[in-house]
Amino acid sequence: MTRPLPLRQVMPPDDAAIVLRAGVMERGAVVRASERTFSLYALHGISVEGVIGTTVQEACRSERVAAYRRVRLSTFGLVREAGFALLATFDAPHFTLVLPDLSELTLARLERCFDPPIPNPGRRR
Repeated sequence: MTRPLPLRQVMPPDDAAIVLRAGVMERGAVVRASERTFSLYALHGISVEGVIGTTVQEACRSERVAAYRRVRLSTFGLVREAGFALLATFDAPHFTLVLPDLSELTLARLERCFDPPIPNPGRRR
């Protein structure tokens, strides 16, 4: 049985605000994460973090991101321009990037929204 996705009531971030995805966004991992979200909340989506009022390095030190070796960056504007919705979910600064489906076209469009992976600047060694 699905449940409602926990939404926060916040103003949408500015287009220039950074979106951070932990990991390299390997296609299989994106599909698995999206399918897990679908099984719980009846929508396809992946977790991302908004870098709002902080730096990328500080955001990468957060409990949800620090363990990942690499991260990928984009902006709210680029993600929205590519046709993806971003919902403020769970605890700030978490967002759910909504995927309309898991087609090759959608996954390719998602891939193009983000810069190539970089070493996580906040990773604990």
